Order: sequence, then C-alpha cells, then structure tokens
Amino acid sequence: MASKKYIKNYDLVETEDGKGRVKKTAVYHGDYFSLNIEESQIKQFKWQFILLFVVSLALHVSAGLVNNPGLNQLYTALPYTGSFFPLIFLAAGILRIPYKKRPYRVEEVDLSYHRVVNTSRLYLIIMGIGILGILIYMIFVSNVQTLGREVVYISLVLGAAFLVWIILQKATKITIKMEETPINSE
Repeated sequence: MASKKYIKNYDLVETEDGKGRVKKTAVYHGDYFSLNIEESQIKQFKWQFILLFVVSLALHVSAGLVNNPGLNQLYTALPYTGSFFPLIFLAAGILRIPYKKRPYRVEEVDLSYHRVVNTSRLYLIIMGIGILGILIYMIFVSNVQTLGREVVYISLVLGAAFLVWIILQKATKITIKMEETPINSE
C-alpha cells in the first residue's frame, strides 16, 4: 500500500501458511485503469520524460548559478527556490511511471501520471510568478547595468519551463480510463 490515502481500496485478509501461522495480506479491491497507448509508447514516453526532466533540471540549476542581482530580491528568489519542490515531485512521478501496459491500480495512476501533470502545472505557475518578478525588477529597480545577466537568467529559466511544458503536453495526451470489468486482485 502506498499510503493511508488509498487504504479504502484494500482489505486485510488473514491466511494460514503451511506451518499454521496466521499471515495478514492486503488485497486490492478498488478500480483498475487502462491507458490509450501501447506498451512501446509507454516506454518511449517515460524515456522522453526522463530526458526532458534532466535537461530542464540542469537549466534550472544553471539559472541559479548566474550571478544576477535580480535573484537577490525576495519576490524573485522565493519562486525560484520554491520551484524545486514541484521538480522533486515531478521526478518522483516520472520514475513511478510503469514500463508495462496492464491494468493499473488507483495509486499507481495517481502517483505517476496525475502527479506528472499536477507538478508540471505547479512548476509552470511558480516560474511564471518568478519571471514576472524578475521583469518587475528589471523595469522598476534595475539600472540596466546587469541587463545581460538578467537576460541569461530569464532565458535559462524559460528554457527549463518550456521543457516542463513539453512534458505537460505529452502527459495530458495520455488518456486514463477506468476499466469496466474488474480484474482478479493480485
């Protein structure tokens, strides 16, 4: 079981083993889900997601290494650092995407495909706020002296956000349907 959130989808069944000991096992009785893509496409999507994520993480970290004064402001630094949380959960969601096509349990769908979509959206929202903050800094506070470094920072962050947007677009094309007939539990 993944967490207490999904406990309603499981029953605790007591069985006896060969030595007469009582053993408790969790048996899934919830809904099963299927995808509209083939197994080869699942593997291809997962590897594309991994590649896009690694490059976007590298761009995001590189943006933080630019010595731009705009990032010293609270209204720009908070969105930049806060966006690492959606990136961590995006990585967790991508790594949890299964390789094989089969009926998926509700927590498998929630902790992989739905997590990828939700954390991608959250990252884009937070970075949009950060870019807006850096633009406000450049317009109202900056003396145009550091324009080059600010442009490098913005371009790196926009590159990372664009790659996460590609992940979001690919993930939303995957349709997850509830199966009509339940499969035997594992």
